[in-house]
Amino acid sequence: MRTRPGFTLIEVVIAAFVFAVGVLALEATAVTALRQLRRAADLSLAASVARTRLETLAASRCAGLTGGVDTIGAVISAWSLEPTASPSIRGVSQTVTYELDGAERADSYHAMVQCSP
Repeated sequence: MRTRPGFTLIEVVIAAFVFAVGVLALEATAVTALRQLRRAADLSLAASVARTRLETLAASRCAGLTGGVDTIGAVISAWSLEPTASPSIRGVSQTVTYELDGAERADSYHAMVQCSP
């Protein structure tokens, strides 16, 4: 009997099994990466809404500043103002509520805003 060059059936099956395990591991990594990207996008949107609200308040006149609630996309921003010793500075307490990983999350921000007189 002659020997021919090539692979035996068992070697091919083992190679296919190793390849399949590698592909499944890559798929699991890709799914995790996509979840993390979505989570980062949600966190970024919530922080952007909070920053935008503070910038809007800072650009407003002090006499016209009031608390309120606003919804941008799926993000709810609620803010209140507190007077300070300076007539051109207001304390701002803001709560940003949004969904993250299937659960509701609320982030609180506190800042001092200099408004125009």
